[in-house]
Amino acid sequence: MTVSLLTIARQWLEGNPRPADAPLPPATAGRVRAVQISAIAHNSPVVMLAAIFNALVLRIGLNRVADPFLNIWTVLVVGLSAWFFLRLILRRDKPRPAVASQRGIRLAIVRGGLFGVLWATIPFLYFAGASPDEQLILTCVAVGMIFGGAFTLASVPAATFVFMVPIVVGSATAIASLGHQTSLLLAGLLVVYTAVLLSTGARYAAQLGARVVSHAVDEEAARLDFLTGLPNRLAFKEHLSERLADERQEAPRLALFYFDLDHFKDINDRMGHEAGDQILVQTGKRLREITRQTDFIARLGGDEFVLVVESFPADDMVLQLAERINESFRESFGIFGQDVQSTISIGIAFCPEAGRDFDLVLRHADAALYTAKQDRGCYAVWQKAVMPFAAEERLAARDISTNVATSHPQSQH
Repeated sequence: MTVSLLTIARQWLEGNPRPADAPLPPATAGRVRAVQISAIAHNSPVVMLAAIFNALVLRIGLNRVADPFLNIWTVLVVGLSAWFFLRLILRRDKPRPAVASQRGIRLAIVRGGLFGVLWATIPFLYFAGASPDEQLILTCVAVGMIFGGAFTLASVPAATFVFMVPIVVGSATAIASLGHQTSLLLAGLLVVYTAVLLSTGARYAAQLGARVVSHAVDEEAARLDFLTGLPNRLAFKEHLSERLADERQEAPRLALFYFDLDHFKDINDRMGHEAGDQILVQTGKRLREITRQTDFIARLGGDEFVLVVESFPADDMVLQLAERINESFRESFGIFGQDVQSTISIGIAFCPEAGRDFDLVLRHADAALYTAKQDRGCYAVWQKAVMPFAAEERLAARDISTNVATSHPQSQH
């Protein structure tokens, strides 16, 4: 598919480290935006102080006490810069979000454009009629603001662009209007410097984004089961712990499914590990086909899988899902041209009834799974009662729990 020039330009301006025809996943793009905005916030306080100083230098250097426009401009620039400075200082100790929306980038671009236009007006309006000393001040301040903006806004090329270009256009136009060779050379230098700064800033933004993407890829790999393509135990623990920590009164109930394939070890021993791997891959595929996209499926290791279900109107919906899963696994697996039978046993724990601690909820779901394994190919639901001693022994052997004496799962077929 042909990539339009507009798409390429937008990618360059946003510092997107990926090719234009391969956009970032939304979550990763949000992380890139958060780092871009954080970099601007980190660099901005010093530049805001410099902007206040530069505005006062211009006001004093341009000896026009009765000029109302210059007075208003000075108050506006100093006021906005001071407000942004104080806002950034008050927020500097607050934790920054891990992801950011496009709104944050748009705000950075709008603010960059606003300050760019403000700083462009003074050289554009006053340079031609200024004295040589005043022209020197105007030139130094314009160059200083261009470089300061390039440094501060480099993580978001679009913000750098809309800040620098108005200043350069206003300054270069005013300087070139003097008409002599030196002024034309100076105007040309401003344009060249700006082009170099924009190009360098864009490369910096792309490198910054690439580092974030690389880190995100590494984190994703650490949370992925490569055989099935499902999240792994670490990702499951993070997901369930986060959901259990939601103690809002309106927080939705959830159900944890704990799966174990029946006779998997026998199949592995009889047909080999490649056959076992194929069954695990097909198990992940079947679970994805039966469940909703909003449900969280993970492989814990071996032949153990888990499923976190949320937003169900009634418990019967969860039990019906368990029945559909059991029914699906009564169909044989096609492995190397052979039909291989391996049903699935399911332990279910409802939360918050089963607790709001990750280890406790997992123990209860595992206790229910123990009961389901007695008959195989069925499901069991954990309930508050006395847990059979055999289930306690199994949990202790797996180093999952030795302290759940009041838990008794109820089997359902």
